[in-house]
Amino acid sequence: MKLRSKDGIEMMDVKSIAQEGNRLVVKGKMMGTMATIIHVEPEDLWAAFRLLSPWTILRLPLLLWKGRAQARRKPL
Repeated sequence: MKLRSKDGIEMMDVKSIAQEGNRLVVKGKMMGTMATIIHVEPEDLWAAFRLLSPWTILRLPLLLWKGRAQARRKPL
């Protein structure tokens, strides 16, 4: 998964997200060069969820479906 700025610049390339105890561990590269491991605590995950508007939450299934369809069209 790639996280990009609004200008399309790759900010982070996420390689894996796993659960380790009560936290999520996100591994990837920042800015294409700096390997990083980020630990997300349960209260931070909840805080991130609260950033989403109710409209966005309702549209998440549609966004997931569109992303899956686009990923299937891309050549390997």
